Amino acid sequence: MAELPRPDLPDGPVRILFDHLHELHHRAGWPSLREMAREVGCSHTTISAAFSEPRTPRWGLLELVVETLGGDTGEFHRLWLAASRPSDSPETGLPPPTAAPPPRPPQPAPPPVPPRELPADVVAFTGRDRQLAELDVLLARTGAAPALTLVAICGTAGVGKTALGVHWAHRVADHFPDGQLYVNLRGYDPEQPVRATEALETFLRVLGVAGPDIPHGLPERAARYRTLLAGRRMIVLLDNAHSVEQVRDLLPGAPSCVVVVTSRDTMPALVARHGATRINLDLLAPGEAHALLGTLIGDRVTTEPAAAETLASRCARLPLALRIAAELAVARPWTSLTELAQELDDEPRRLDLLAAGDDDHTAVRAVFSWSLRHLSKPAAHAFTLLGLHPGAGLDRRAVEALTDVDPVTARSLIDALLRAHLLDQPGGDRYGMHDLLHAYAAERASQLDDGVRRAASDRLRSYYLATTWAAMRTAFPGTAPPDEHTDAPTPPIGFETAAAALTWLDVERTNLLALARTATDGGGRFSCALSAALAPYLDARAHYHDAVVLHELARAVAHVDADPRAEGRAYARLCTVHRRLGNYRDAVAHGERALAIQREIDDRSGLGITLHQLGLAYWRLGRYGTAVTCIEQALAHFREHDDHGGEAAAAYGLGIAKFQLGEYAAARAQHERALDIFRRIGDRTGEGRTHNNLGLVAQRLDRPAQAREHYVTALGIAREVGNRTGEAVALINLADLDVQDSELAVARHRYEAALGLGRHLGYRVGQADALRGLGVVLGELGQHEESVDHLVNAVALCQDLGEHETQVRALLDLGHAVRRAGRPAEAATHYRLALVLSSESGDRHAQARAREALAELRPGIDPAPQPPATSHRRTGAPTTGMSGRPCQTLTSSPLPLTIRLDYRLRSSSHAAGSMAATTASHTRKITNLTTPARKPPDLVGCGWRW
Repeated sequence: MAELPRPDLPDGPVRILFDHLHELHHRAGWPSLREMAREVGCSHTTISAAFSEPRTPRWGLLELVVETLGGDTGEFHRLWLAASRPSDSPETGLPPPTAAPPPRPPQPAPPPVPPRELPADVVAFTGRDRQLAELDVLLARTGAAPALTLVAICGTAGVGKTALGVHWAHRVADHFPDGQLYVNLRGYDPEQPVRATEALETFLRVLGVAGPDIPHGLPERAARYRTLLAGRRMIVLLDNAHSVEQVRDLLPGAPSCVVVVTSRDTMPALVARHGATRINLDLLAPGEAHALLGTLIGDRVTTEPAAAETLASRCARLPLALRIAAELAVARPWTSLTELAQELDDEPRRLDLLAAGDDDHTAVRAVFSWSLRHLSKPAAHAFTLLGLHPGAGLDRRAVEALTDVDPVTARSLIDALLRAHLLDQPGGDRYGMHDLLHAYAAERASQLDDGVRRAASDRLRSYYLATTWAAMRTAFPGTAPPDEHTDAPTPPIGFETAAAALTWLDVERTNLLALARTATDGGGRFSCALSAALAPYLDARAHYHDAVVLHELARAVAHVDADPRAEGRAYARLCTVHRRLGNYRDAVAHGERALAIQREIDDRSGLGITLHQLGLAYWRLGRYGTAVTCIEQALAHFREHDDHGGEAAAAYGLGIAKFQLGEYAAARAQHERALDIFRRIGDRTGEGRTHNNLGLVAQRLDRPAQAREHYVTALGIAREVGNRTGEAVALINLADLDVQDSELAVARHRYEAALGLGRHLGYRVGQADALRGLGVVLGELGQHEESVDHLVNAVALCQDLGEHETQVRALLDLGHAVRRAGRPAEAATHYRLALVLSSESGDRHAQARAREALAELRPGIDPAPQPPATSHRRTGAPTTGMSGRPCQTLTSSPLPLTIRLDYRLRSSSHAAGSMAATTASHTRKITNLTTPARKPPDLVGCGWRW
């Protein structure tokens, strides 16, 4: 361990950055270059350059180094910004950059207005002076605290935890100029508490991250959230948490923030592991309960103090129960408080306990029942029916569906429940309930007659399903209607624009999935229908894991119901989503299972979809002839059933497969046919995809100007319709052209953008293709070691996926890279494997490239495959060479068709285990090495084609 060499720099922001970096290295105990390289996931020479070369390191690399050394990334980001300004270049004495400066660092622009997410303050907040004082003391320490200020407000249900948290947060809001975040985690909801990943999605949207740019995995979302809050003064209220696991990933890393958690649990782990200060909230003191009733009811409390005291006692001095009782007293001014107290007195004896032995719950339940007794029968019945809704909130139309009434009557029922504080209106046409109220409503609903309960549930599901189909037909014009008529007593919402339809789907997605999960009383048909209806939306919005859950649920339900038609179609949808996730072998397995079922029952309309999706999965695996056969059969089925959208999709899929087989005229004809149909049916997304494929044909036929025109058109359409997948594809295609034109800075920027898109969704084939492109650019720039690292990582990722086309391209590019680095024997091995794979698949263009590359190698290269210095033989002991890193596995036979190279990631500390189990942090370390100063848009990048 020793101090690393420092660059010789004049005074200025660049020198300040390096001084801080070396000081951090000293505080971390002077770890060696190789130790840091293993943690970061790059070569030790890359780390050495970051510390010693007189130029500002890329932010993606610097961020990882700072994290490895335990530093403050927020502080270093500010230093990096100052050092990266072009105006600082003369001051530092550094030579001007030879290429266009990288984009801004990976920090999305903050929202134009700081978020103000707190619910409205509690009316007539009373008492809790001691607890408010404790919170004020903690706030005063925040500025000097070395870590996050974390508070856990704990207490029984209805004791006023949320009221205290919200009231205090409003009182101190001026101390947090960067805003407030709030989420109700619904930790004690009987059906579906809010998961951390869902809460993070909400927070990231509020913080200015566009929906398609939100990372897919929980670790990536949490990391982005912490990055956005670094250096900001914000208060975060995590309401109604069930456990530490639910809030752990929602904790910022910045000591400038304050987090308040409310929970019925005492949260011992939050205190022990995360340093939270617990504030236990008990019942209101008798005087505080009396004062609250006086504030809410008025002079009657003064004139009947004994009755008010009895009333407070009957409510167990719980604020929630007291407020409901006070509302009833105000609604009945002619009734004395004594009479009201007597009326409530015998209620607990006639009610079961919500929780055995819990007198607080007894009181709350008694007050709820009492409150309902003073509603009209229709309003009380409406409250009970709302307990059948499993989601977090609902709109007026859902109330209409549950209660089976007209809009005017529904409005009056909603108003009655709002006045009685049995329903909340967080905003607009959205309504919700306190979790205790919802639990009570659900309990009452379970006691309804089976026929009443089933009819209400059917109406609710019919409303949601009909509106889902209406939204889908508006947002996705090529979406086919359901095969069966959906009988929806409540008319679905009409949507004038695709944006309005998508907004409704975004808002209701969690409700729809909750309904599918909780569907009983004949709700299996709903799960299958919802799976069919939502599939294009979940695919386009990249909610792949939601899609897996929904389609698997539909498959299981269909199997139990002995509905082979629905089961086969669910398998087909699982084929699609697993292909999106890069699980190509699983995709084929699901597709072949769907095919077997559909052929057995002669589901001819379903066969077309399955054959198309299965053909695309085979294409990804390099089985181009099989792909052509499947897609041609799919095309025939679509034409037979006049499915124009399916016909267009199959045509462009067939064009992709024909392209890989070198049949360029046929490929172009299929794409032009697809483009014509997409235009006629108004499918702009399909148009953009097809322009990408037409560009590939033009590029292969050496018509670069025409290819660029297609790619630019595809990019424009993708951005117009919000198809970030198509945007990433177009970026990679344009970058490939830029490399041909020697526009390396532009190409690098586009590859990095596509890499960011793939990274944040976990769409790994896009990451692989972008890594391949970056490896090519780095090689052209003379950075041979990093070039080889990127290309090996691309091949390793493709091998894990079973992805064929990008793997062959990456192997050829890897051969060029090691050849340029002076290792022709190793280059020959990569070329030969590319030749083997392309010969198996029938990709004549790749075969020609591989043969040409082998022919260009200098004489004397052994024509038989030889393991490169970084390989080990499958039949022998492992050997290592370049940097001691294992790279490939070979048999000793002279080019058998079964030859495979087992590439490993270039960082040995991360090479163990299957790439399929690559962790989020691992992926981040690979990709951030090539990430520019600005984190690019975050969604899917899927290689050459989509």
